[in-house]
Amino acid sequence: MGKAKRSGVAALAAAAGLTALVCVWLFLPAQDRPGAEPESQQATIQHVVDGDTVYVLLDGKRTKVRLLNVDAPEIPHPDKPGECFGEEATRFLAKKLPEGSKVQLEFDVERLDRYGRTLAGITYKGEFINETLVSSGYATAMKVNPNVRFYEPMRAAQKKAERAKVGLFDPANGCL
Repeated sequence: MGKAKRSGVAALAAAAGLTALVCVWLFLPAQDRPGAEPESQQATIQHVVDGDTVYVLLDGKRTKVRLLNVDAPEIPHPDKPGECFGEEATRFLAKKLPEGSKVQLEFDVERLDRYGRTLAGITYKGEFINETLVSSGYATAMKVNPNVRFYEPMRAAQKKAERAKVGLFDPANGCL
């Protein structure tokens, strides 16, 4: 093989290697990319806002966290009435996450929603709270692309609640 041919082959091999590295980086989940935010962090519960939102102390800052892939009924606000089971969902979450609790926040592709809230799954004492809310019927599964890390487990939890007719899915509560 001539010198020109060898350098062409070497250049082609280098380009193929670089392309492979770029492809691997692009297809890694965002949290696994070099320089990406950590996949999880510890925080301290400060206050439960409603059935799917809490305030935590994260890295020394008061941070509003929206539970990922979960949708709980709204509580009353000055400008709009609450939804059926909203108060119950809020009380349930407050019992599950007492103030001062040390929790683990788990993140997905996007760290913040359009309102600036941190999106996370919350684990407390080994219990995945997002899933507990849904499987107990206090919330439903919600898909918000590209943040679908917990969506399928939430769908399974919702089906469990529907079959058991608990919480929102209990015909006796008048929500259906």
